[in-house]
Amino acid sequence: MTRETQRSGRAAGFTLLELMMAIMIMAIMMILSFFCFDAVVQSWNAGMEMSDSMAQADYVMNQVVSGLRSAYYSSTVAKDEEKGFQFVDGGEGAEAHDSITWMKVGRAFVGNLKAIDGKTEIAEMPHRVSLYVEEQDRDGGGGLMAKAWSSDFQPDDFDVEEDVKAFLISPKVVAMDCKVLKEPPEEKATEIKWEDEWSSSNSLPYKVSVTLYLRPFKEGDAPVAVTRDIEIPVWDVSQNPVKSDGGGKTGKGTQTGQGGTGARPGVGGPGQQMIPPGVTQ
Repeated sequence: MTRETQRSGRAAGFTLLELMMAIMIMAIMMILSFFCFDAVVQSWNAGMEMSDSMAQADYVMNQVVSGLRSAYYSSTVAKDEEKGFQFVDGGEGAEAHDSITWMKVGRAFVGNLKAIDGKTEIAEMPHRVSLYVEEQDRDGGGGLMAKAWSSDFQPDDFDVEEDVKAFLISPKVVAMDCKVLKEPPEEKATEIKWEDEWSSSNSLPYKVSVTLYLRPFKEGDAPVAVTRDIEIPVWDVSQNPVKSDGGGKTGKGTQTGQGGTGARPGVGGPGQQMIPPGVTQ
């Protein structure tokens, strides 16, 4: 082999330093590719989580809107009855654990839920619904909870806390903040005065503002807030009921509407509103 052939062979090879540099460049490219792929996967998962959470929030809010707009109020009530709206303030903002209870008709929240007798569907009769947020535990429990029951034909020892089983509405809700508007604002009012107190359990507010806080999409982020302001169609009926002494006798009073012993959205007299299309009862 001539010297020229040996020189040509050495020129066609790679030195150890060149091989090490190539390996380092490939390793850096692989690491960068991994981080880019991981970022894409995390973004995809976050997008899917956000889409799922917002879809669930929209569903829950539609149930809240439908449930409050289908509020029921008996036009003949006893002084000690609680036929209207009950509100317990549990804080403000993303830490709020408010609870609301009211009487309604229709299938919002309850679906085909059976009454305590196991035969009658609760949706077929006026019933009360209670919404509240339960603290989440280590096992992933908690979220927006509900109770539904009918007060008719119950035994004397009937206890809502003991006899009515709560059911889960959404595990993604970590807080609920509610406010009420007691009466319509003045025409020239520049600001709506929402209140976080409601003491009249035998009537209904004009509007209820409900804010649900969803579990954050990423750890360390703030909860996502979704708010709806819902007008109660039978507010006017609850303001002027026919008073009863509890024994079936009615006293003086003004009854708005002509709903007989009860009033519901779309049934009755002046001042009542029909439920808009698309709102499920």
